Amino acid sequence: MKIISLKGICVRLILSGIIFYPFIFLSGQTEPSNPLPQFLFPAFSKSTVKMKAGNEYTADFNYNIVDEEMVFSRNNQYMVPEKPGDIDTIIIENRKFVPVEKAFYEVLVKGKVTLYIQQKGKYTSVGTPTAYGLTSQTNASINVNTVRAGTQFRTLEVPDNVTVSKQPVNWIKINDVMNKFTSERQFLKIFPGKENELKEFIKNSKIDIDSREDLIKLGNYCNEILK
Repeated sequence: MKIISLKGICVRLILSGIIFYPFIFLSGQTEPSNPLPQFLFPAFSKSTVKMKAGNEYTADFNYNIVDEEMVFSRNNQYMVPEKPGDIDTIIIENRKFVPVEKAFYEVLVKGKVTLYIQQKGKYTSVGTPTAYGLTSQTNASINVNTVRAGTQFRTLEVPDNVTVSKQPVNWIKINDVMNKFTSERQFLKIFPGKENELKEFIKNSKIDIDSREDLIKLGNYCNEILK
């Protein structure tokens, strides 16, 4: 893959009122042996961007779960929003994402109880084959350059010996207070006095805390019992 640097050139791309920094141009592009595992979706897709000012736009987005940033693609250029705090919501494949500090959280359920997923991940070494069918992994740090503002740039491809392990974190907002949970036990502690009722629902509905679809069911049930 041939990469042409924008170093030394101060450039901003303005797309329908949204300001992005372009970082790399790609030419002679070929399909990588290892696609883009650091992204939540398998490909960039046409998405709706709703601004806090009230205007809306469309652009091709995907979400980088390792760097926890939205990435915009157009004409083989990759960019990130310069001011994500100005964005109200980005809808990718009918899934809603809202800015939280520098990241974007996916909104699963909205109501008195609002449920989010903080889509996260980290780079992990695949390991090398050894004798007896075993593999060894290095403890050395894995360096995969990331899109950054300014004149810095990088290719989005990940080396073949690196994979991405997903490590999502769930959040519940009640009365404007954010509560984090990654297990059923942590979840039940958020609802004092309702633990038994919620525990029974989780058991009867066979809720898996690690399942996005099950979390939506659980969030909707929470809003029903807390009316």
